[in-house]
Amino acid sequence: MAKRGLILKNIFIYKKSLLNFNFIKAKKRELISNFSLQKYFKLFDINKKKLFVRFKKRCFISGRQRSYYNRFFLNRNLIRKIGNFGNIIGMEKSSW
Repeated sequence: MAKRGLILKNIFIYKKSLLNFNFIKAKKRELISNFSLQKYFKLFDINKKKLFVRFKKRCFISGRQRSYYNRFFLNRNLIRKIGNFGNIIGMEKSSW
């Protein structure tokens, strides 16, 4: 189980990055409508540290970031546990 602080930090980074992303989009639209070199150079001064690069995809239940499957939003351990009960649609238990 991941620490609660890491999960909350990840959520904070995601929300902050969405705000920055929308802000940059708005500035680019404004630049296209009336172009000036000053506005163009201001785009480079925007703080881009908290963009999606720092966001990590985590398991929905446990918060684990490794062995994460995008299709199920779970890690491999939980997919195996939940899949054995038949709760995941399209997944069957297989054994040889």
